[in-house]
Amino acid sequence: MSRYSVAILGASGLVAQRLQELLFGHPFFDVVAIAGSPSSVGLMFEEIEWRLETRRPEYDILVCSMSDIPDVDIAFSALPSNVAEVVEPSLVARGVHVFSNASAFRRIAGIPLVIPEVNPEEMKSYEGHACATNCTVVPVVTPIIGLKKLGIKSITIKTRQALSGAGWRLLFDEDALSGNVNPFIPGEEDKLIAELKHLLDMDIPVLASCNRVPERDGHFVSCGVEVSSETSIEEVRELMKIPSLRLPSSPREVNTLIDESPNREEHLWNGKGMTTTVGNIRVEGNIIRFDALSHNTIRGAAGGVILLAEFAVQESYITK
Repeated sequence: MSRYSVAILGASGLVAQRLQELLFGHPFFDVVAIAGSPSSVGLMFEEIEWRLETRRPEYDILVCSMSDIPDVDIAFSALPSNVAEVVEPSLVARGVHVFSNASAFRRIAGIPLVIPEVNPEEMKSYEGHACATNCTVVPVVTPIIGLKKLGIKSITIKTRQALSGAGWRLLFDEDALSGNVNPFIPGEEDKLIAELKHLLDMDIPVLASCNRVPERDGHFVSCGVEVSSETSIEEVRELMKIPSLRLPSSPREVNTLIDESPNREEHLWNGKGMTTTVGNIRVEGNIIRFDALSHNTIRGAAGGVILLAEFAVQESYITK
């Protein structure tokens, strides 16, 4: 298989550093450039402050500016929206394939918003620019997508989202780590609802309550799904199983189903952080309830966008 040259857009953010970590030694992609903010331009990679708890990869790369990104095959973006709005289209115009974790172009006509195991058909509209989803939607939609066969009528969601979902600063805030964190997440409920409806391709009532909790990583959700007819736990468990794409970043199981409640200590790193753990599945007539946990900076962000690019290569949306 051909190998593809890669630029990572972002040097010091959590998602950017997850990209740097996960792309090191990748079987498809070779990182040749990391583009950072003006304060990091000209630094060697090892001079950038490393914010993750895992080991820093060993890139021998000088951090470049956003205006000096070389001609690469693929760019992975972890940019703030205001920067992404300028940089990403300019790269697409140069013929660079852009896979973005920024929110700026989600649900923009002509730019696919894709979880490969959920709505792969949307990549048919791909023209060099695609987006991964909001990190919170992953543990909601992967258990729910199979339930469409039962006729989904409405969905309720309550989230308990980790500090890292707001970026690295909260992880170094002693007050936040000790529990003094504002639980309200502005705009999160609207984004979650809109992206969930888009991925399901359904316009149904969805009620969401999104809250921040003093945990480092992992988004935990509790969901209720109203369906058209009565079902059983056995049928629901079968419908929640999603086949693996068998790509380099694919987990063996997209959803791991357990009988108890998922917890961060035991289940956060299932599938190297790419598996959603689903538990406490209950069926009450035509109401299905479950809890789910996924790693927000890996499956919900960097790993998800890398998997999307791997899928694009596999399906020949990207060719040499």
